[in-house]
Amino acid sequence: MELENGKTYLVNHKRKGVFTLTVESQSNGFIHGTITGGEAAAMMEYNIKHEGENISFRKGFIIEAVEQRIVIHRGLT
Repeated sequence: MELENGKTYLVNHKRKGVFTLTVESQSNGFIHGTITGGEAAAMMEYNIKHEGENISFRKGFIIEAVEQRIVIHRGLT
């Protein structure tokens, strides 16, 4: 599964759960980015990551990643 740097994805991860992430970089099978929605689960409470926090996780454990597009709604006239 290929993710592109700079794009935002709704990620379903085997260990971290479901959250929205903006990908900043990738290296050695890891994704590095910032959580933009939800939270990433962890075994230890102090490792849970929340919106606005940086996270790194194994790319190989991604179940699904759907690109999120920003839609601007304009008022009806």
